[in-house]
Amino acid sequence: MTTTTTARADESAESAESAGAAEPTGGLGTALTTAYSDALAEVYDEIYPSTPDLEDVADFLLTLTEPGASVLELGVGTGRVALPLADKGFRVHGVDSSAGMLARLAEKDPEGRITPVHADFASLDLGRVFDVVLAPFNSLCCAVAPDEQIALMHAVARHTAPDGHVVVETFDPSDYHVQKKNEISTYPVAGRGAMIESIGVLPASQNMMVHNTLFLDGEPPTSATTVMRYLWPSELDLLAGIARLELSARYSGWREQPFDGGDSRKMCVSVYRPLS
Repeated sequence: MTTTTTARADESAESAESAGAAEPTGGLGTALTTAYSDALAEVYDEIYPSTPDLEDVADFLLTLTEPGASVLELGVGTGRVALPLADKGFRVHGVDSSAGMLARLAEKDPEGRITPVHADFASLDLGRVFDVVLAPFNSLCCAVAPDEQIALMHAVARHTAPDGHVVVETFDPSDYHVQKKNEISTYPVAGRGAMIESIGVLPASQNMMVHNTLFLDGEPPTSATTVMRYLWPSELDLLAGIARLELSARYSGWREQPFDGGDSRKMCVSVYRPLS
């Protein structure tokens, strides 16, 4: 990491402290996710480049609230969702446990439109509420055990305004739940090499073991491993109910496509409202 990047990571941490967040102190899920994200931060945008459909997230939120509304994004990463939200006029706080990811966000957001928060999701307490709490790209699945997911959902609820919305994106786990052997995929790292990803599943605990190996030109291979816990839609509703949130809508994409389940390639976009 260069001196400039390190300085920006320090600035991100200082911003987090001023927002009332602490250094990540969560459980196993936080530790695994942080190490994994730090390892991939440098090449994350090349492996998963921004696509036009990311702007659909902002357009979707505009069906729930007005431009200028406050948004708390869990798992802000390098800003692939947060920056299009800012382009649409939303005021975004972005939470991530990875200093490496927040450093990349700082490089992409020199104007400081996104307020970075360096913290663990489940123990987060910013002392304020937001019009929308957004958890895209399976952020809730980074909690690797049911008790961690319950704590995370309580954190979501305490940061949601009484008339606000919670928007959670997960995947339907139907296909993964019956997976018998590791699935291996290869991703190009533009002009620099490739990444090989292996996903194994432990159905009894609903855990997924994700292992990535980077092969970059002129560098020795590097590996990163994390664990996720997938959620069935009905299970997500149960967690929300424990935190006094109720389902108001569910879609299979940001364009409000009907959700019928049974296909892990489909997104599951769930919208919740606080119970009065």
